[in-house]
Amino acid sequence: MSFMLALITVILGVIPSMLAKHFRVSVMVSIIGLPITWSVYYFATPALVNPLWGAISVMIILFWVVLIIVQYILADNGSEDEPNGAFIAVVGFCIVIMLMIAISGWAMFRSTSYAKLLGNVEKREWTADIQPKDPKHVRLVPLELAYYLATKQLGEAPGAIGSQFQIEKESLTLQLIKGELWYVAPLDYRGFSVWTKADSAPGYVMVNGEDPKMQAIVKTDCKFRYMPGAYFGDNLQRHIWHDSVGKYALTDYSFEIDDDGNPWWVVTAYKPTIAWWGEKVAGVYISNPTSGDTTFYPVGEVPSWVDRVVPSEFVQKYVAYRGKYSEGWCNSWWGKDNISEPEDTSLVYGSDNQPYWVTSITSKNDKDTSLIGLVYTETRTGKSVEYHAIGGTEKSIIDLVNNKVSYKKLHGSSPVLYNIYGVMTSIVPLLGESHSYQGVAMVDVANMQLAVGDDLESTLRQYQKIVTAGTLQNMAPDKAHELQSITGVVDRVMSEISGNETVYYLHLAEQSHLFSGVSDLSPKLRMAQKGDEVVIGFIASDEDVVPILKFDLPKLILTKSKNQEELNNKVKERLDGAKERENARDARGQIKNMTDEQLQELLIKAEKSGK
Repeated sequence: MSFMLALITVILGVIPSMLAKHFRVSVMVSIIGLPITWSVYYFATPALVNPLWGAISVMIILFWVVLIIVQYILADNGSEDEPNGAFIAVVGFCIVIMLMIAISGWAMFRSTSYAKLLGNVEKREWTADIQPKDPKHVRLVPLELAYYLATKQLGEAPGAIGSQFQIEKESLTLQLIKGELWYVAPLDYRGFSVWTKADSAPGYVMVNGEDPKMQAIVKTDCKFRYMPGAYFGDNLQRHIWHDSVGKYALTDYSFEIDDDGNPWWVVTAYKPTIAWWGEKVAGVYISNPTSGDTTFYPVGEVPSWVDRVVPSEFVQKYVAYRGKYSEGWCNSWWGKDNISEPEDTSLVYGSDNQPYWVTSITSKNDKDTSLIGLVYTETRTGKSVEYHAIGGTEKSIIDLVNNKVSYKKLHGSSPVLYNIYGVMTSIVPLLGESHSYQGVAMVDVANMQLAVGDDLESTLRQYQKIVTAGTLQNMAPDKAHELQSITGVVDRVMSEISGNETVYYLHLAEQSHLFSGVSDLSPKLRMAQKGDEVVIGFIASDEDVVPILKFDLPKLILTKSKNQEELNNKVKERLDGAKERENARDARGQIKNMTDEQLQELLIKAEKSGK
């Protein structure tokens, strides 16, 4: 394929010179140019979906320019191969056309098109859509730790395969396999000499994304031929390029495992929509790394086990364009009204076990680093939803965690947002200087309150205190959104000492969950016995052990002192005031996003109600 493209390019490149009867120059340039063009196409595997066939038009114009230069050189030496004026004019005209196409794709002229690349973005309520996630199935292993565990296990694998094959950090793909998060990465060749000696690559590595203490698994019973580190016809990029050339451009080569445990390469196919830019996904190529069999699936028909269809790089660009150009190109540099910019995009698997790219949005203001929203983008379809959010950005969360643990020579890595107990929570794994797992932090994003522990269980207990605390400083607007209450009779009770605190476990008759709470949650919790009627407040989740957020023994009456009553009343007043202020902020945000018709309707209703 690359040779045929090179041959076509050379023929089109020398035809003008041949028509001008400059045969000697045409033959000379063809002989030299054919192997060079062939090499460029073969090794660069260029996409031909850009305007004017992309690389082909560029190479043809280069041929024309070279011909003109050679003819001028020969003319100076007394040759009759003087450049033709008409030919020079045609070349200049083609260059101008290409420049005009490029300029037509500038944001100055196409800002609206760039702003719409993300598509129609629906605005919804985060706590209504993002249901509480079982903390036992959140991602505790960041990419940094996954790479450390994978390379460590590869170095200890029998047969010293680590001396021949390697794991690229960028090739580690996070995906959901049979309900669990795993990183998977192929074992690739360590250079040309290994590729020439080895018949195939032996397999891949799996790292559990939920349990940082689980050993990585090295599978060596495969025979992968088509790999990124292979050469010539076995090179993965070149192999799939032969199927896609002239149809799509390729990006994001991901290694994924299907539901039956079979490994595949998943490669995103796309086309530019705004001159050479404005990339939009058309589908994916799925290729067998052993046989090389490759099939194209358009968006909407991709197998359900595939998690990577829309690349994170595209989502990052789309969100950036929308925040920069939604009010027009002029506003992006003059006035700068309602300008926002994205932080890094991260992959999250929700309580529905579906993958989403999550992009935090901040206002473009050097003095303001607050979070103003979140964009959730379905990785398979590219459909996006925007959620209003307040609190700390990813950078400020990392800084908060590092300030807390840096004295132990630890650092936070790759925060991920989850709904934990009805609260927008950033879970931050803690790593040591050697990249080993040392604990986990949980941050209440809205209030930047922090819980740190050596493991998930101890951190959860600390975080419960933050969630259930009744002071103004610890109150988040949506904390009680999913709070449920149940009244039942205790039929089993036990306690255990963990660290410096006591954890109580209660089971209620006719309930399928255990309820757990720390000793200082309520003084009545310490007094609970079998047969007591209790009232428990909790956040509904799929956990087998559900944390207690509120607890009461109705029949056990404790008298409060006058000072305690006054303190409770003051706290209640402050909480009510905080809620009123938050409701006012929400109302202002909603009014800002209303159309003129909606504002008029709101004013009419307000007049009728006398408000």
